[in-house]
Amino acid sequence: MTGLPNAAMDATMSYICRLFATRLRPKGRAVLSPAVLEPDRAGLEELESRIRRALKSLQDELEAAASGATVDPEYVKRFAETARRLSVRLSNELPPQLEPDAVAEIRRIIINSLNDLEEIDPDRPLDTIDSFFVAAEAIRHIVRDALDEQIAGDRGDARLLVQLLREQLPRISQAEQAKLVGLSTRHLQRLGKDGGIPPRRLALVGALVQILRYAWTPEGVVAWFYRERRALDGHAPIDVLDDIGFEAHLKRLARQGRAGHGS
Repeated sequence: MTGLPNAAMDATMSYICRLFATRLRPKGRAVLSPAVLEPDRAGLEELESRIRRALKSLQDELEAAASGATVDPEYVKRFAETARRLSVRLSNELPPQLEPDAVAEIRRIIINSLNDLEEIDPDRPLDTIDSFFVAAEAIRHIVRDALDEQIAGDRGDARLLVQLLREQLPRISQAEQAKLVGLSTRHLQRLGKDGGIPPRRLALVGALVQILRYAWTPEGVVAWFYRERRALDGHAPIDVLDDIGFEAHLKRLARQGRAGHGS
């Protein structure tokens, strides 16, 4: 049986690495206007699509190299070597705008993958290969979350954040949106019209909604804020939005909730 050519695998895996490591350049602190935001959003969606296509290509090549439940041992060896090289490179080239919590999560995934690659069961190598695909997909989600948070968390323009809430929560009343961000409806309307520096809670809610919207309906996103969590000492997210000490926990919970429920 013929395995996947080494050059083809290296090229595809290196492409995924470049997508993660080089396309996430710091944006600076300039305010993003809606006219600038939409092309950026389209670019991020294209980036995500290209990552999915690259992973799909790897899966297709694996199917071509496998025969039933078996796979060419030489292919497994090349795959493990390339995956280790990719993992180390990715860990060393994580973009600086990723939050420490996201960096730690990515490196935890990488460490687990490296451990798995060192302990490939020769009778079940496909289990390890499949785990690597799952890990790469998890990293893709974290990167996408970071990009969403960067857009939603821009602190220079409250008008942009109010607009994003309207777009992402289309069936949620403005009164309910105002309750989420801790403002009166009139105050939220004024920020949406006049702009200005947004309150920290508005920026945080925007970032959380950007993460959760991939997996939940608008009603489901709002319900997420009202469910009590052990990780929040028994509080619901809405109860601790004003406590900066819970901000990292809230973002982690949002990522975990989306990973467990949606794409």
